[in-house]
Amino acid sequence: MSRFQHILSYLLFAMHVLLLFLLIFQEKVDIPVGFQTIGRMHPMVLHLPIGLLLVTGLFWFFKKEFEGENFAKLFRFVLAITAISANIAALMGFLLSKEDGYTASLLTWHKYAGIVLSFLCYGLWVIYQSSAVKTRIFTPILCLSLIVLLVTGHYGASLTHGEDYLFPNNREKTDIVFTEDTSIFEAVIQPILKEKCYQCHNEQKTKGGLLMTTLAGLKKGGKNGPVWMSGNALQSHLIERANLPLDDKKHMPPKGKNQLTPEEITVLSAWINDGTNTQKTIKQLSADNPIKAYWEKIKKGSTSQTEVTFDFEPANEQTIQKLNNPFRVIFPLANGSPALQADFFVRQSFKPEQLAELTEIKEQLVILNLSNMPIKNEDLKTIGQFGHLEKLVLNNTDITGDNISSLQNLTNLKSLSLSGTKQTKNSLMELAKLPALKQIYVWNTSLKESEVNEIQKQFPTIHFEKGYIPTDTEMLKLTPPILQNEDFVLSKPTLISFKHPLKGVTIRYTTNGQQPDLLSSPVYQKPFTLNTYTVLKAKALKANWYASDMVEYVFFKGKYRPQSVELINQPNPQYMGEGGNTLINLKKGDANDFKNKAWLGYREKPFEALFTFDKPTPIKSVMLSLGRNLGGFIFPPTSVEIWAGTSKNTLQMIQKIIPIQPLKDEPVRIDPIETNLKAGNYSFIKIIARPITKLPNWHNGKGQPGWVFIDEVFFN
Repeated sequence: MSRFQHILSYLLFAMHVLLLFLLIFQEKVDIPVGFQTIGRMHPMVLHLPIGLLLVTGLFWFFKKEFEGENFAKLFRFVLAITAISANIAALMGFLLSKEDGYTASLLTWHKYAGIVLSFLCYGLWVIYQSSAVKTRIFTPILCLSLIVLLVTGHYGASLTHGEDYLFPNNREKTDIVFTEDTSIFEAVIQPILKEKCYQCHNEQKTKGGLLMTTLAGLKKGGKNGPVWMSGNALQSHLIERANLPLDDKKHMPPKGKNQLTPEEITVLSAWINDGTNTQKTIKQLSADNPIKAYWEKIKKGSTSQTEVTFDFEPANEQTIQKLNNPFRVIFPLANGSPALQADFFVRQSFKPEQLAELTEIKEQLVILNLSNMPIKNEDLKTIGQFGHLEKLVLNNTDITGDNISSLQNLTNLKSLSLSGTKQTKNSLMELAKLPALKQIYVWNTSLKESEVNEIQKQFPTIHFEKGYIPTDTEMLKLTPPILQNEDFVLSKPTLISFKHPLKGVTIRYTTNGQQPDLLSSPVYQKPFTLNTYTVLKAKALKANWYASDMVEYVFFKGKYRPQSVELINQPNPQYMGEGGNTLINLKKGDANDFKNKAWLGYREKPFEALFTFDKPTPIKSVMLSLGRNLGGFIFPPTSVEIWAGTSKNTLQMIQKIIPIQPLKDEPVRIDPIETNLKAGNYSFIKIIARPITKLPNWHNGKGQPGWVFIDEVFFN
């Protein structure tokens, strides 16, 4: 035996002694955090011994084709590498098995089968060294090793992908038929979870202690607590994790897995905000509810027997990419289809020009969703240019029955949603004349039920959806009031307007940051004026209805605008915004979309920026507009320093504040920090905001660094 063979023998012996030691004392073994990373490399390494063992079998059974001294050396080397890699895979698997989230029985079978396979591979190496016995027992041991390899792979695949993955059964699966009497949870929510979450949260593999295949498991939650917080989607783990950056290790589903689509996140959020009622049925949904729209979409997809074809050319891919942004999403109706759908989000970010820009794809636009956008009558002229539209959603927009003739060119329109708008009998009559129209949603419009019924008789081929009418004893939850203002930076005294799509709703509000109550808070009756920094809170109330969730809006004001901004520290490459101009361009960020270019994000370095004014300016206060999403690791800064002077080389620190750090999870919001300065005229102001270096112990990411996100700085 050569010196090299001796080294391999000793190495293999030591490695298997270690494996045996860990197996014997496994109940007392405590794996350090650093070794968890090694264990998680098990899925990557395990393919090496599988391939090598199969190559070993091929070499052995066809050894007559490779006779010679060199073959013996090569075969001996392959055996050694096979045994070493099998042992390493078993050791890594042992480390991984100490983590939670796996079915005990499957894990036990997989673990012991993997260890047996490692010792069998080691046995093959030992047997091959002995010419006296290798002829008699090498072949049986090799065959046994291949059988154990198959068994180990079966249990490993069952752990990862579910039972019967390697040996699937042929039981026929019967399609479940859902109707409008089916619960929302069963017809909509559960199918989404099944497709995107069950793979890692099932009876065989309960990652994080969370079982999602049963309602009881969902209600119980996992080691991080409940999956959802009824009535508050933004604070629910399910939505928080889905909204994290894809590269964040807390993001769910994990990177590389099938991700939740924006539409699915919207549906899940709507269901959670509505109270997670598992008994509420599809027919109880209002016509403008996003869950209802999603249900109609999947129902149409499951019942259509023929594939819809379109005779127009697809749009340029670069054009689609150019038109896509966080507030306007454009996507094909199906893979390979030239037909496009456009959805708009965030009312306050809408501009009429964004609608006009869609004329670049007017030939391909088939579905247009403008629900809750501030669409005016004059915008209908633009919509009238989209001649291939088949579905148009205008729920809760500002359109009225006037100028409705602008839509007469939409000869392909099949579905029109007008819920929550001010329509007249004449306008509805005009729309009903569209030749392809099959359904109109008129829930909660200004039309009387008798008027709709009369039009229905004249146009029997059109279905008029009047919405769900609750019983006298049933109480539903109101949606929050809708703020009609689009700009949150006050450059002058500004009128603030609210509306609500439901008739007879009372809106109560406060401008002092306090929660609106049912008795003493002002009742909104007409637009009111704001001219200074204000935290505006409001909720909707109505007899025999549950009050809506409270909504909060923050209005800012800045008297002085710097001439330029220099970012002394650059933000994280993922959140560069528009450079220094981000801080003074008066474009407010959205607290639900930190990927928007309105935000600058800092984690590795403090935020540090120098603001230059064209002349000495009597600045008395500075306000930072900061983002807060504790679940996404976005915390208040630990300190804010203000340096000022007439020369940037002689700046002095004139103020330092220590923001209060949260002691528990809080809603996502924009969080201003204001500080007063001592009297003086300043040409230069430098601001330093330091992100938290270690998240607190109550947080799921305790010990990790946090983020500081900032979108604007105001000087008064």
